[in-house]
Formats: sequence, C-alpha cells, structure tokens
Amino acid sequence: MECLYGALASEVCDLDKPIGHSFGDVEHYSRLIAEVTGRILEPAVGTGRILIPLLEAGHEVDGLDSSTEMLSVCRRHCRDRGLNPVLREGDMTVFVHLAAYEAVIVPAGSIGLLDGRTATLQAMACFRDSLVPGGRLFVDVLVPQPVAEQEPTRHWRQGPFLWTLQTLGVEYDAAANQTTRILRYDKWQDGALSMTELQVLRFQHWDLHEFEHLLAEAAFTDIRISGYKHASMRAPNDGIWTFHATAPQARSTTMVTAQRPGNTPSGKPYHGA
Repeated sequence: MECLYGALASEVCDLDKPIGHSFGDVEHYSRLIAEVTGRILEPAVGTGRILIPLLEAGHEVDGLDSSTEMLSVCRRHCRDRGLNPVLREGDMTVFVHLAAYEAVIVPAGSIGLLDGRTATLQAMACFRDSLVPGGRLFVDVLVPQPVAEQEPTRHWRQGPFLWTLQTLGVEYDAAANQTTRILRYDKWQDGALSMTELQVLRFQHWDLHEFEHLLAEAAFTDIRISGYKHASMRAPNDGIWTFHATAPQARSTTMVTAQRPGNTPSGKPYHGA
C-alpha cells in the first residue's frame, strides 16, 4: 500500500479530526467491541482518533499504518495521555500476525484507500489470518455519493500558523470505480508560505454486494451490514455501511492466501511481534 499521508497531510488530518472528535464512529465502535476481551488490531490507525478512546476504555488495541508521519502524530497523542500501545509501520495488504487478534477494525472508510479489488482482497486475507478462529472483522465502507464538481478551499488556524487545503482536480474512473483527487496542502506563518505538499489521493468505491462477495471470497462467514445509527440497515442515512464478518474456524486449501514477505520495501519486518 502506497503511503498517502506526508507531514502536512498528517497535520491537517489532526487539525480537522482531533482526538476527542467523533462522527458517531467512536461510539459505534465502542459498542461493536464491547464484549471483546482480547487484542484488537486497527489498520490505518492514522492519528489515533479511534484508537485512543478505545485504549482509554480499557481495550488492548494495536495500531498499524503505512505513514511514518501519521504514526508520529499518534505516538505523540498517546504519550501525552500516558498510553503506550503497540504501533507498527506497515502495509495492511501484507501485514499478518497469525491468530493474534480477537477483532480487526477498519473505521471511517479507510479501506477505500486500497487500490482496487486485488489489494483489498489481499488485505481481507491478512485480516483473516491475523484473527483467531471465530474472530470478528468490522469494516466501514462509504456509501457511494456523486462526485462534487468543485470543492471549496478549507483552512485551519493555530497560533501564528495557517494551514490551507485546495482541491486542484477531481477525476472519476467509472471502469475502476475510483475517484482521484489532487490536493495541495500549504502551511503559512505570519503571511509567508513555509511549507507545501501535493497529495494524489485515489479512493476506491464499492457496491454493497460487491464488497459482501469480497469478504465471502476471503472465507469470512456470518456477513452482515449495519449503519452507525441502526443495528441492521442496508441503506444507512449516515453515509456508511459497517460490514460485520467472522473469521473461519479452520483454514481451507481453497482460501485466498495472504502474502507474507519477510520485509517491507524499507527493510522493516511486517509480520511477527
């Protein structure tokens, strides 16, 4: 999985969605894992907006992210609160810690950052292999929405600093069912530009039945869908489907195999620990 979030993108994400802010997802996931007593994995952990409230509620949650900068922000927030979770830099399409977790959670539509069906299916296989038999997977998928023709410039202020975010272009690929945004992040200090960053953000959209079939192909069972506000809803008005699925009790030779290379491109181990 390509790292999409650099230093400025991570700063803006932290400003826009600070720890303690919820779209209903913190409460939603708190309910989903209320009865989980073992270890939990959150891939695409980002700045820790979901992770930290779950840790503070007493859950043992490990974080995984491909962005060094995002993990740096997450570690700082954890340190400030006296928390010391396991946080790994790694790719969710190859990271496997065999039968280590009772639950894997992927909130806030982050699964859409994976590029296409092959990468997403590979991630599902890794989640399955990282779960104990009968372990639970919870994944948020954004309900497809029309692509906005124009997106306004956004800004955030803090002390002498001003951050701005511009969408320079939006393209929709109907064949791949992907939206690509070219985003420019600028950081200003006392009216002078001090830093700029360009991000090409590709997002994979999913049809409800297509993602359901993907989970089944990865050998998950007991698949169902809910929304944040209702326990059973296939057309949620909050714009998100949460897929619930269960890891198989035993492995089969027909399962999609999770690739487990010994090292990341940077030489850092992805699996084990």
